[in-house]
Amino acid sequence: MSQRPGLQERGQLIDQLTELETEGLAQDVPWRTVEAIRATRLKLRVEGLMPRTPLPRGH
Repeated sequence: MSQRPGLQERGQLIDQLTELETEGLAQDVPWRTVEAIRATRLKLRVEGLMPRTPLPRGH
């Protein structure tokens, strides 16, 4: 069974990361922390756009 979250769970994680990033900006946390949150959120969004199975290769 896959360890990747489903669509609903992925959306919830992205929402939570967005809130965490906003809170971090409001509380003036170190920029590296905000960037790590942002990068993780972006990675989840991009992974959600990727096909789950590899595309066939060949001629």
